[in-house]
Amino acid sequence: MEGREREIMILGAGIGGLRVALRLEKRLKRGMGRIILIDQNDYHQYLYRIHEVCGPDYDERDIIVPLSKVIGGKRIEFRKMRVERIDAHRRVVVTSEGEMPFDILVIALGSSPQYYGIEGLEENSLVLNSYEAAREIRRRIEELFREAGRGETPPRIVVAGGGFTGTELAGELAEWIPMLIERYGLRRPDSFLTLVEAMPHILPGWNPELSKMAEEILASKSVEIVTGDPVKRALREGLELKSGRMIYSDLTIWTGGVTCNRAVGGDFEMVKGRIRIDDYCHAWGYEDIYVVGDASCALDGETGKPLPPSAHIAMAQADVVSHNIYASLTGGKMRRYIGERVGEIVTLGRRHAIGELWGLRMKGLTARVMKKLIHLWYVHSIGGVKLLLGDP
Repeated sequence: MEGREREIMILGAGIGGLRVALRLEKRLKRGMGRIILIDQNDYHQYLYRIHEVCGPDYDERDIIVPLSKVIGGKRIEFRKMRVERIDAHRRVVVTSEGEMPFDILVIALGSSPQYYGIEGLEENSLVLNSYEAAREIRRRIEELFREAGRGETPPRIVVAGGGFTGTELAGELAEWIPMLIERYGLRRPDSFLTLVEAMPHILPGWNPELSKMAEEILASKSVEIVTGDPVKRALREGLELKSGRMIYSDLTIWTGGVTCNRAVGGDFEMVKGRIRIDDYCHAWGYEDIYVVGDASCALDGETGKPLPPSAHIAMAQADVVSHNIYASLTGGKMRRYIGERVGEIVTLGRRHAIGELWGLRMKGLTARVMKKLIHLWYVHSIGGVKLLLGDP
């Protein structure tokens, strides 16, 4: 192994993977390691904003950025290919272009939808887990409204899963659908969108008062909220709930859970559908394989319970992993990852937002401005002032 560069392979150019690559590139001296970044797309997605694609309007530049604008000129080799499987024992990644061996691996592949074995759900729903998926949802909704007869009742849309993704998506749709109703001359019903959540309240696990506030805001936008009734079965015509109630829909969007990306394979110990990691973000039992972001099962440092996937966790883990890879190459001291909840800001359309950060509760303009500032900070962190100002 001595005398040659180590192959540091990073799978996924999302928030966690890209941050690892950028931080390592700054720290590694020439000859210490060869950074290879693999993703099936040649752009980086601001995944925390993809629900905006399903709102009244959006600018693609606010959702994705070409990777060439972020890593161009840096000592990061980008390979556009699809990861099909990780063979941890043979230390190779099977891709759409063939097998690639690695010395150090970072798994940052994000997540896949978790259907929990619910009959018919995968076949009869769309998901919101990427920019392309968001565009498909928008296309399907526009198609449904365009095909509806003038003066008729508008198509019924159901969002199943009232966590952060589903709630923010419902907020966007609640502002866009009325515009479609008016554009195509449809009758406006009392409610045109349903948000279904299995737990007693939407945004489960969050501050109960903020969850209630979110429900009230969505209800004021003509969103029907159904809570405490899990999905039992999905059909072409809608969802059958555990209580026996039938929620009819022309389009169902599933946002009810995620699991580790299917390309991860079966070589890792899993916890609740995600890879178990140790204190240093190693995949459990592997010293040269790290996991960041949605693929990892991060535990709350206080409660010991799994933390829900978030951009903050992905960035914090990326900082730990980039430090620990450098330490492993230089004989330095490894850093531990301590999971913590910083908080969240939830947007409910373009006019409403609520949140809590570091124990500070906020709503309205303050919350919207704070979320915008966080986004601008993130853009600067990956591309500096040039990307922030949108220079070509």
